[in-house]
Formats: sequence, C-alpha cells, structure tokens
Amino acid sequence: MTSTFILYLSIEGVLVPLERPVSRYRTERLAVDKPHARELADMLLDTDRIRIVINSAWIPISGFRTVLDMLPTELGVRVIGATAPGNRLLRNHRTACPCSKSRWLADDVNRREPTQLTVLDSDSRNVPVPLRDRAVIVPDGLWAASRDDWTRLRHMLVPPD
Repeated sequence: MTSTFILYLSIEGVLVPLERPVSRYRTERLAVDKPHARELADMLLDTDRIRIVINSAWIPISGFRTVLDMLPTELGVRVIGATAPGNRLLRNHRTACPCSKSRWLADDVNRREPTQLTVLDSDSRNVPVPLRDRAVIVPDGLWAASRDDWTRLRHMLVPPD
C-alpha cells in the first residue's frame, strides 16, 4: 500500500486576506496571493507524493470548482478534494450544516486516514487539538509569515523515506 501524504490547506486567511469576502459568483473571482502560493507550490516540487485537500468555509458558499480555480495550476493539480461538501446545489442550503472547519478537518482525516499530514491554516481554532502538532498557523497569511513559519512548513512537508 502506498503512503498518503496530505497537505490540508485553508484558503481564507492563508492565501486570501480574511477581510476580503468570498465571491458567490464565478465572474467575481478572488485572486489568491500569487507570489506566496507559488512559493508554496515550489516547496512541493521536491516530491510528487504530497496531495492537497482544501479546508475552506468558502466551499459550501461558492462551490469546490470556484475555490479550486482560485489556486495557481501548480497547486490545483495536487488537489484531491475538500473537507467540506460543496457544489452549486449546496449553496442554497449552506445554513443547514452547522459544522466548523475544525470538524470538517477531523472528519476528513478519519475518512482518508493519511499516513502523514500537514495542516496550513490562519487560525488554530480551525485545527482539532490532536492535529495541532502537525499544523503551521500563519495568523496574518503567507504574505506575512515569518522565516520560521516557512522553515517549519518546509520541514513538515518532507515525506518520510
């Protein structure tokens, strides 16, 4: 059996500032912070084993494809899914799910059972306590991440031999 290494990536607060509201329409796409998204993509170049699962509250609002389209191609090709359900039909029923990003993340980890994981988020409240030692929290986004944050992330993205 091959090992599964997943980077659980939050979009809001990590690649897009939190003060920017998510667009509900494809014609008003938000742009992610391209230079830092590309730096993250460059980190992943060393291994093709790391896959990305999007952990975003925007998925139920705008849909999986809309959020996926925000990412640079280098990151988008690694995405294998999302922690939250999201499609056009769910947008009208987004209040029906009282789940949090933390709950979605915990449920997804239990379902996928990755052999290794890293969580990249802007808020530790979005990361279940048992997963916090595998998380890099960048409260002001990747554009304001410290050298230590980038070093820790790089170290955590090294798959075991």
